[in-house]
Amino acid sequence: MPKPSVLISIDTNAETEAESFGRAFIQSLCEEDKRLVPELVSTSERYKDPFLSIDDFLASWWAIPVKTTVDGQARPDSFDGPFWKRKSTLVSRGMVNHGITDLWNHRYPSTLWYECRWAKDVNFSHLFESWVGLSRSDIGMLHVFTDSERRKSPTADDSSFETGSFGGPAKPGLPNIGWAMAYGESYATEVDAARIKSAGFPVDEVDGVTIVRVTDKLNDVVDDFDYFSRRRAELKAMFRPDLFWIKEEPSQRGR
Repeated sequence: MPKPSVLISIDTNAETEAESFGRAFIQSLCEEDKRLVPELVSTSERYKDPFLSIDDFLASWWAIPVKTTVDGQARPDSFDGPFWKRKSTLVSRGMVNHGITDLWNHRYPSTLWYECRWAKDVNFSHLFESWVGLSRSDIGMLHVFTDSERRKSPTADDSSFETGSFGGPAKPGLPNIGWAMAYGESYATEVDAARIKSAGFPVDEVDGVTIVRVTDKLNDVVDDFDYFSRRRAELKAMFRPDLFWIKEEPSQRGR
């Protein structure tokens, strides 16, 4: 059976390609716990180069300019972002997909994505809060996936949830509620923070972003999934019915 894994996924309209953003981002990862420091880096999932230092990571991997044309017209500069991986304790991988601006000046968001083997003594919640504050995320999720939630035959919505993919113009909404969700400007009208807080759910504001947690501790997802699941169902009932694609808890629909 696969071991529990932590997933952080954030969509943001911040200028992630900036060196100052990159430095704050990678420092927060490396300083949170030495077991999270990357070992290999790349511009794809074909890892060959070692992670040497934060300065080298920023200079060589963080934002690589790419010039492209569309129908003969030069598109505004875009940037390839880094992929990184850790093979020893704790096994992890991550990537940054820098947003782009198209020919019609429409900005597509950047994505910060990170997956790590679960460890109860790592403060993943603090790392998530750091990245939410840095990016002023539009939408973000922190969750732990265990066998209690993984399905043998996942639907498209299940796959979106497990990979941290959020809805867009083609499919508005969100796959599901993770242990912690960060709701930014685009979702501000969806969250009745006072009502949710009065129902006993932890709610915090970080630079204009509302973070809502299902329970007090992230390890509740691992140690007492039934309790987490029950509270998530109660929390979901406090949002409009069509916001989340997955309507039922695992115990209600089987795995």
